[in-house]
Amino acid sequence: MAAESRDEYLTTAEFERLRRRAETYREDLVVALAGRVGLRPSEMTRVRPADLREFERGSEVHHLLAVPEGDGETRDVYVPRAVARDLRKFANANDVARHDPLVGVSARRVQMLVGDVADRTADLRDVTCRDLRQHFAWRLLAEEGVAPRVVQAVGGWQSLQSLAPYLDDPTAAEVVDAFADDSRSAAPRNGFPRRPDARTADSRSDDLLACAGSLGEALADASTTEDAERVACERLADAYRAVWVCDEGGAVRTGAAPEGTDGVPADALDAADRDGEGIADVTVVEAATGGGPLAECSVAVAPLRSSETVHGLLCVASDSFSSADRTFLADAGRRVGRTVTAIARKQLLLADTGVELSLRTTDRGVFLVAASADLGCRFELEGVVPVEDHSLLYFVTASGAAVGDVLERVTDADAVDDARLIRDYGDGALFEFGVSGESLAPMLVERGGTVRELSVESGVADASGVFSRHVDVRRVVEAVEAAFPETDLRSKREVEEPVRSAATVRQTVRDRVTERQRTVLRAAYLAGYFEWPRGSTAEELAASMGVSSPTLHNHLRKAQQKVLDAVFDDPDPHTADEFDASAMGRLGDGRATGDSDATTEDRH
Repeated sequence: MAAESRDEYLTTAEFERLRRRAETYREDLVVALAGRVGLRPSEMTRVRPADLREFERGSEVHHLLAVPEGDGETRDVYVPRAVARDLRKFANANDVARHDPLVGVSARRVQMLVGDVADRTADLRDVTCRDLRQHFAWRLLAEEGVAPRVVQAVGGWQSLQSLAPYLDDPTAAEVVDAFADDSRSAAPRNGFPRRPDARTADSRSDDLLACAGSLGEALADASTTEDAERVACERLADAYRAVWVCDEGGAVRTGAAPEGTDGVPADALDAADRDGEGIADVTVVEAATGGGPLAECSVAVAPLRSSETVHGLLCVASDSFSSADRTFLADAGRRVGRTVTAIARKQLLLADTGVELSLRTTDRGVFLVAASADLGCRFELEGVVPVEDHSLLYFVTASGAAVGDVLERVTDADAVDDARLIRDYGDGALFEFGVSGESLAPMLVERGGTVRELSVESGVADASGVFSRHVDVRRVVEAVEAAFPETDLRSKREVEEPVRSAATVRQTVRDRVTERQRTVLRAAYLAGYFEWPRGSTAEELAASMGVSSPTLHNHLRKAQQKVLDAVFDDPDPHTADEFDASAMGRLGDGRATGDSDATTEDRH
């Protein structure tokens, strides 16, 4: 079900009207690269004329652009003929060498160029680069009918679920047409309904997209590991012949494995063992011959992975697996794995004791370390909030450097997609950074930790995180040191959380406020939405989180109501009296706690 109305996205006519307001070749090009090619601001700064190449199909010539993604990898995006012509024209007119950056400005400047064009366009003055990318996805899916998996690949979205908001609900006529073909019926085989053999790629992708949406909604309500695995099996059962979950050794743990099946097919485990690193992605064992419960049936195995941690193996039986199936199952495994990690972290927040790790790093791969060393300033992480497409919002205070210098330096980092000033205090300032690359705080959070502190000064960062005693902290440290070699473990100790008089209220809030509502509430608090005067408007906050303003208001109002209900309806008056506004900002135990979990990867 499409969660957002198509009316909330720029129409093609509005986009063209916006583009006509560009006054320079550079402005026109960045608007086209965002709205017609789907590039992020940071990606535009890395594109070179040499990255554009021709691809012949029949008698026509098409254009593809190899977009550097900041990690040594590239992805191919389709460039309309007119945009390719403008790209080459701009390079020639400005004497841009083949291997030099095309636009020649920072990511922040790209955002400002789009803002300048929007300011000249009546009733479109709030349009941002994010809006142009959303238009790109909506136009391809809703207007041109491009297969979702193709849009996902060219746009760099990490999951099919990220595209769900751009699809409209089917009409009654479309539903009837989809099922009107009698050839779709098929007799059951080996106790499992057989999927039709003749399916178009687009139709199959639509089925999987719907399944991804259903899975995301179900995972949002999971409160235990068993719940997460159970709902995954239930939601995927409509798309496949059988679905079950095994532990890493191959023993069945959850779901309906075919009768007589021990767990993971030996061929799948053998294929993983040959790689020496376990099942890193989707492994498919082709249809077996002869008898047995899986006769003439292929089996796919995907790890339930959260970063470097594998929580189990998702096993799926089907007649065959297309590339769309493989992409979907890999994504489903990651989503369940991240949900399990989030559940473990939530259990940590309710525990009285844990293990605290203190780390120090001078590795310039951590973008705040590099920025503080170059600017000679200090950064303090106030909090982290997850948003769509696996990105995070960092709320950071900076002192000792000019606001403009901070914005320009940080937006040049490969890990940072966007940056904005929330409030300038004179002797310091509060910033919001949109981060999609690898950094220290999310690494700790993804491994079940709670970040208590992250401060950076003159190229040296000190961080501390608390983990459950059940977490293998040695593996956490090894993972951090592998990503950022110039990192040392300074201390490891058991900590005991003091019992607070507000604990009952806070636990009540945790039980009542959904993950989506808590994410919005936390982002609003960190962005200064509740201060007076406000540090951020609702519209700015909605744009940062990639949701509509009505959606943000809906979640925010519901969350506020539940928090106030917990305060004023609490049977213990002492608890209510001691629960003040600051507690709202510590709903995850500490302002630097990052609520990074799988449920926030769907469109909210």
